[in-house]
Amino acid sequence: MNHYLLRATLNKQALLACFSLILAFTSCERSNGTIGSGKFAEDRPELGFKLTYPVVAYTTDWDSISTKSPAKVVLGNLEDPVFGQVNAGFATRFLLSKTSPDFADGTVCDSVKLRLAYSGYYGVPGEEFQIQVAPLLEALIDTLPYYSNHQFTTGDLLADTVITLGPQDTVYNGVDTLVGFMAFDLDPAYFQENIFDAAINDLTYLADNEDFVTEVPGLYFKDVSSGNPAAAYFSLSNAGSAIQMYYHTGEEDTIPKVFTLTFGQNFGDPTGSFNTFSHDYSQAQFDVDMMDTVNGEVLTYVQGGSGARTLLEFPGLDTLIGKNYSINKAELSLEVIQGTASPYLLPQTLLLLQDEDSALALIKDYTSTVNPTGGGVVRADIREYRYEFNVTRMVHDFVNEKEQVLPVVVFPNSASGNLHRVVLGGGLHPVVPAEFNVYFTRSE
Repeated sequence: MNHYLLRATLNKQALLACFSLILAFTSCERSNGTIGSGKFAEDRPELGFKLTYPVVAYTTDWDSISTKSPAKVVLGNLEDPVFGQVNAGFATRFLLSKTSPDFADGTVCDSVKLRLAYSGYYGVPGEEFQIQVAPLLEALIDTLPYYSNHQFTTGDLLADTVITLGPQDTVYNGVDTLVGFMAFDLDPAYFQENIFDAAINDLTYLADNEDFVTEVPGLYFKDVSSGNPAAAYFSLSNAGSAIQMYYHTGEEDTIPKVFTLTFGQNFGDPTGSFNTFSHDYSQAQFDVDMMDTVNGEVLTYVQGGSGARTLLEFPGLDTLIGKNYSINKAELSLEVIQGTASPYLLPQTLLLLQDEDSALALIKDYTSTVNPTGGGVVRADIREYRYEFNVTRMVHDFVNEKEQVLPVVVFPNSASGNLHRVVLGGGLHPVVPAEFNVYFTRSE
């Protein structure tokens, strides 16, 4: 039997059983055939009364999210056939591998090699990026969260180069060959002035990395290509990610030397990095400004990198407020729409945040170690995937403590450091709608 048709039939039967609930948003208090908590049917404990509530689901966009110290930095101008275009760049500090470096008079920086370790990619690799790198002109402040729409003040370009995205590329670091790195040159004049000349002139900021990042704030990376089918993820914490400055001292010095700048792998603070994201939905398959926020939509969309997010509302759930019912279990299921993923990997986990007075917080179920919230992608059938959530504490909190049912926002885990996205069935989808079930018991 067709899996979707079977579920659709069962959903219709449940909805018909609680027809007055769906139309009038009043509580359906008839038993669905199960018995109360503490009793048994065929030697199995039952969860009590079950209500299937409608879900109003639609897509909105983020204003911004904090991207301070992401798990990965993201670079690329990704063109997605469903979600439109997203441009990702990042800012980062770099640190002295040795404080108070000693360079003699006449030391000249010959060349500078930048090396970044791939941490993966999103989309289809093989296309060209036009990468620009510029120095930051303002020191990064540790106490600021730095949001995805932050505009950095930068100086003259240190690099403007075309690079092919190749996660398996090899580079030579002067000792051996490394696999999985992007590498290109930076303008040595900047490093001559700020590192070598500063050391020769005994400038004090080279004596401590905390002082160094105040005077030499870091770099900003962006992709200015017209667009490509992939974005790159990089790990600044990888020991191979570094800036190597090759230099010589005096005309008679024929032996090349190297001084390394790191991204803080061995120093901890004051290292720091921040992602920036900008989205263009003009070519997307949805219009975030034309969503039906009353009835919901057939499809909803979720994307990392401060992209699209899904907002859920649960009409009728407020009919349980004030009745002091015991919420035995509540579950939410969101189905992935077939044919919308490949080659774009699904987010491994989606998170649920309650939206209260413009402030977002994880729902209460995340505080429980006994019944995990879930939210990981699971295979429902061949080529069928869904996200399942245990939201029991959330429902109890809404109806018995807050006495207010709040909207819930769906977005990917680690959204500050990835562009993973997914298309989900909304509450109005005819075959794979969002499903929300609540099991409860009441005093007789």
